[in-house]
Amino acid sequence: MLQSREQISFRDLEKLFDPEIWDVGVITADEFLQVALMPIKSNLQSFGQNFTNNIHFNGICNSLILAQKGHTWDYTHYSQSVEIMKGSQYDRWFPSYTNFKEAALRAGIGVRARNGLIYNYKFGFDVHFCSISFQDEIIDCPTDKRHNKKLWATCTDCDDCMRGCPVKAIHNKEEPNWLNSTDCDRMITFGIPERPDIPSIKDFWHKNLYPEIPQEEMDNVWDQYELADLIHKMGGEKEHSSAFMWGRNGYDFDGQVVRDKDGEAVNVPFCRECTSQPMCSKWDGAFPYDRMQGRIKDIEERNA
Repeated sequence: MLQSREQISFRDLEKLFDPEIWDVGVITADEFLQVALMPIKSNLQSFGQNFTNNIHFNGICNSLILAQKGHTWDYTHYSQSVEIMKGSQYDRWFPSYTNFKEAALRAGIGVRARNGLIYNYKFGFDVHFCSISFQDEIIDCPTDKRHNKKLWATCTDCDDCMRGCPVKAIHNKEEPNWLNSTDCDRMITFGIPERPDIPSIKDFWHKNLYPEIPQEEMDNVWDQYELADLIHKMGGEKEHSSAFMWGRNGYDFDGQVVRDKDGEAVNVPFCRECTSQPMCSKWDGAFPYDRMQGRIKDIEERNA
């Protein structure tokens, strides 16, 4: 039987998270339901209870939506948020996985850019999102929270990202919120012949795990089937070669993060850095790997 709900203060919850590192928003159970019904990419890394198109909302009232500053390759913001809550006075909470982009919009901590990503009002594009759900009722919620359904004003009359995307994954102005992640993922994984200058997982995998494969052979690999044929040709088992084979030379992959022999997350383009550095004249960014330190402040000053 569900225990009676207690009331907890959003302001008290917010104080648990360092404002220099975190931006904290909140959504209601109804808003969480709306978010959960919106399709997202598959959840490769298990984290918390999955509320993505699989609704069993027993006891959920409100959820904190958290944005962590900085670009982390090991997704430690998930575990960090959990550790913060474990050290708190609260016990009826749990980490949850859902459509974080839509949740951030409803929590009023971001706006969607033309590239399909969320521009966080506090930290810009350089953030990761997560959520903590509660069985109790969160009160004292911000009264000025707004669900901005419009496109980020900075994107008005600008299509830099659409023109700069090498696989044209960002679609037309009539559908500014649509990012074809399938096209993006295909390029991240195997690259495209038209842009050999942009690194891919294939490049990293070849260099660190299978350097004995001749470069001219790898140059002909552009999808998983060609990779399977190549591995089979080298004497590997074809039925196990439809994707990259990790676990060699100390490298491991858990579905989201590549780690080296020391267990450290490796800067591999599994989630391409356009997340934090879009091809955007407003940022003077170079696609896709140049760091953009200090650019957030520049944008905020220009917008002001």
